[in-house]
Amino acid sequence: MPNGDSMITSGQIRAARGYLGITAEELANLAGVSRMTIVKAESMGPTETPPLNVSNLKAIEAALKNAGINFGLAGEVGFKPQQPF
Repeated sequence: MPNGDSMITSGQIRAARGYLGITAEELANLAGVSRMTIVKAESMGPTETPPLNVSNLKAIEAALKNAGINFGLAGEVGFKPQQPF
């Protein structure tokens, strides 16, 4: 997370998935959530927090971080490959 109180945004999730070059289904599998949860997570405006329960949002964030995504304090998204997909 960018900080202890903030959650990742829809735009960050979309950007991170784009960096990784993975489908919504693949991210869902990595995060242990449904594909529809990913679709819902990406459905909001770029700076809005998705309307998900906190555990699903944290699972998505953890899966992205484990894959090499870094979330900055100002909403930026970076990528440092951890493993091939």
